[in-house]
Amino acid sequence: MRFIKINIFAIAMAILFVQGCTTDQTVDLREKDYGYVQFKLYKSASYNPATKASRAELVDELEYLAEACKIEVNLYDENNRIIRQTLVLSAADSDAAEFGLRSDKLKLLSGSYKLGKIALFDALDVELYNSVPTSNLQFTVVEGGLTQHDIAVDVAPRGKIRFSLVKDLSSFTQNPATRASREREYTFDEIKYVDIAVKRVANNNTIGDVILFENLPAKFSQHFDEENYQNDKEGWKTSSILCDTLISLEADTYRVVSYVTKSKKGDGNTLEINDKPALIEFTVADNQITEPKVKIALYESDEYIKDNYALYEIWKSLDGENWCYDGESYTRGTNWDFNKDVDLWCEQPGVQVHSNGRVARIDLSNFGFKGHMSPAIGQLTELIELYLGTHNDTNIIYDPSLDMKRSHSERQRSMFDDQRAYLQAIHPALQMSEPCARALIEKGLTSPAMALYEKYGESEIIDKMSGKQTIRKYDMNHGTLINGLLSLPKEIGNLKKVETLNIANGTIAELPAEIAQMESLSSIEIYNCPEMKKFPVEIGELPMLRSVNISNNKQWSSEEIEKGIEALAKGASRKSIEILYARENNITKLPKKWFGSDDEGFEAMGLLDLAFNKISTLEPLGKEVAFIQLYLDNNQIENIPHDKDGYYCGYDDVENFSVNYNKLTKIPNIFNSNSTYAMNAVSFGGNQITG
Repeated sequence: MRFIKINIFAIAMAILFVQGCTTDQTVDLREKDYGYVQFKLYKSASYNPATKASRAELVDELEYLAEACKIEVNLYDENNRIIRQTLVLSAADSDAAEFGLRSDKLKLLSGSYKLGKIALFDALDVELYNSVPTSNLQFTVVEGGLTQHDIAVDVAPRGKIRFSLVKDLSSFTQNPATRASREREYTFDEIKYVDIAVKRVANNNTIGDVILFENLPAKFSQHFDEENYQNDKEGWKTSSILCDTLISLEADTYRVVSYVTKSKKGDGNTLEINDKPALIEFTVADNQITEPKVKIALYESDEYIKDNYALYEIWKSLDGENWCYDGESYTRGTNWDFNKDVDLWCEQPGVQVHSNGRVARIDLSNFGFKGHMSPAIGQLTELIELYLGTHNDTNIIYDPSLDMKRSHSERQRSMFDDQRAYLQAIHPALQMSEPCARALIEKGLTSPAMALYEKYGESEIIDKMSGKQTIRKYDMNHGTLINGLLSLPKEIGNLKKVETLNIANGTIAELPAEIAQMESLSSIEIYNCPEMKKFPVEIGELPMLRSVNISNNKQWSSEEIEKGIEALAKGASRKSIEILYARENNITKLPKKWFGSDDEGFEAMGLLDLAFNKISTLEPLGKEVAFIQLYLDNNQIENIPHDKDGYYCGYDDVENFSVNYNKLTKIPNIFNSNSTYAMNAVSFGGNQITG
């Protein structure tokens, strides 16, 4: 009995062990003897390019594979029995459909099958295609598995194209008379839309109808030219335009036969119609993206291209290779760069252009240029502003009159507002004593009379021996040179549209007589030019001057500078000059004749700054000579005379009347308490007034 019990226990444990193993395994729920097949439809041209039939041999052909929504298949089993079934076709979207369609899964008995006729239908069950495949007919359904079987369908082979526009510089050597029809000269980056026409190519000839793609949006970009990396032009900068629109086109070889460039959509915005563009052929392959590059002609004879060449000549003539910017507007050490396409040469620090690409502004201040200005500057006939140094070269303080965030016309309209800010910089308010200033600062109070104490101590602001305020926040010291400009060419007279000309801190000795031909010049600055021994009386012939700065030219004797101002007072702009800076010179007198008679004298003078001269003699100017701003600081004036009516000058419009640091011993009796006008500031500080 004991032996029997042991065997029963062993049998029971074995049964439990077997059952435990079975519950840990996945249950096979597959139907016996059945499997699935899923059909994948591909375009014949893409699926098997080696056996692709020519267009003429295709009989039944779809235009697009995406048109097919259902497939009817005829299948033959191993016993040659026919099975007919209709299945739904699907793809992610119509574009993805061109790369293949999937059918629903079809449940079949396992075994071998042969594919017979197939038919394709659209969404309305209209038959689109009916054919018997000629290859890949056999497939096997595996019990419990999924078989995927490919079917190649005759569909018109199509690819996608994305046009880009590139610059064609070959026209630089062609006769301008052969250029295309253009409404005007235009720059490459002005293109915002383009029409492109293509034709099929056969035996080197275009055949068939023109295929036109209209109003393709064009996006301009600059980049490095990767192709030229292999042609010793590493780092060469170029630009191109991408028409980021994918266009479907039948597979074939095509040629671009014309293009139309536009600045905007719609009539009247056409830039160019070119029906003989540079040869460009491209081949469209089935289900591939081709990116043809359409060549847009640029012409060397265009004025903006000639402007760019002129910039290069200016750069070379002024020792451009050794330029090294030292200021606040650009990165220290900046230079001009011509390692790029010629139409991009205008993109240089200190250069601005009009919308048509013509050069509008050049500022060479702080680049350390030197040499004789190239005659090529005469090409820049659309130039508006030319800065060959300025009183702001040291960049000690921001100069609002040179603010490039505003247009030149905006700065012209607000000329006096800009000058007020500039005057606050060159005429800082007289500072109070340091104990008072520090006490106010501790209380969080501010005043122009304590502004300098935020950066300086009293010993830096006021000379203890003389009691004069010595610190000034602005302007170059006489004789400190920033550039080595030697001369300007006579071609400067070609610049008929220049409105602002600054020449400063250089070694130039004289101005050409042709400067008088700059008929639009309204603002001129000849500042700190120690080698210019004679006053440039040529500027007296300029007809449109409004602002003149001839400061910091102590090399001129009193006779020379006074003769020069008299030439201005008798010159072509005597009725239009509103602003005159003649600071830090050797002027000894301020005579009435500079302002006075019917046929000579300044008639519109509103701002006169003669600070830091040697003026000791003043003549009564009379009520008719009315300034807005008058600065006679740091001279040798002992007395301010007045005429029989009690006027030194007219005070009705005066905002600032400043005679600081002279030799006055009393407040002059030149103000009328009955006046209905109020001055903004009258300053007699730093004089010898005792009562």
